[in-house]
Amino acid sequence: MKGDDMRKGRNRIDRQELTFILLLILISAVLYMVHFLIFRNAEHIGLFALGDLAFVPIEVIFVSLIFHRALESSERRKKLSKLYMVIELFFSEVGAELLRLFSANDTRLSEIQQDLNITDDWKDKDFKRLMRIKECYQPDIVFECGNMQRILTLLTENRGNMVRMLENPALLEHETFTELLMAVFHLCEELSLRDDLTCLPDEDMAHIAKDAKRAYILLGIEWVDYIAHMHNHYPYLFSLAIRVNPFGKTRRVVFGEDKE
Repeated sequence: MKGDDMRKGRNRIDRQELTFILLLILISAVLYMVHFLIFRNAEHIGLFALGDLAFVPIEVIFVSLIFHRALESSERRKKLSKLYMVIELFFSEVGAELLRLFSANDTRLSEIQQDLNITDDWKDKDFKRLMRIKECYQPDIVFECGNMQRILTLLTENRGNMVRMLENPALLEHETFTELLMAVFHLCEELSLRDDLTCLPDEDMAHIAKDAKRAYILLGIEWVDYIAHMHNHYPYLFSLAIRVNPFGKTRRVVFGEDKE
């Protein structure tokens, strides 16, 4: 029944479009007829009709390729702005702290820590270089029970917020962020289903570390993309983000003062 209703709706729209097209053709024919009745010059009508017809391809180029693309570009910028609002909220609420907890258990982080030292004078090429580094980097996650519990607590407290982020239609434009959220949800589920995180066998610890590594890699790549966007569009958010860099050894929220 629902399919029949949809077909009927499409047929009704097609009929309306056909009626509108025929109406426009009729109006054009009537206006040409009025023109002929007034000026009695069919050659003049044919000359201008051919001129108008010759201009149609140029009009199509302007409308479909230039004007339409300009509208699409504007709409895309609006969607991208809304998307990064969601991403900024994610990193403010849970992402940055989750990265900090992951990086604290990454035994290889010192190999790239200098590259992660982002400063105000960075250019686009610096972020592209860092993105290449993060895409190739393979961390080595070694968990202690207390660290797993802290990660579980953080994710559990923010689970509702992350669910609402997944429901945001703007995420349809950003598959990598959706994939990141799914990886984080999976890690949260793995941790929450275990009754006691303090006495897990080594094999199970290795399994959790593998899930954490997946989320950690995706989170790091998304963080670099987020920071680069903030650098280009929101300098004030970028300033705070690099002062609380989750990969840094210190946090510098207060200007002129380091906070361990």
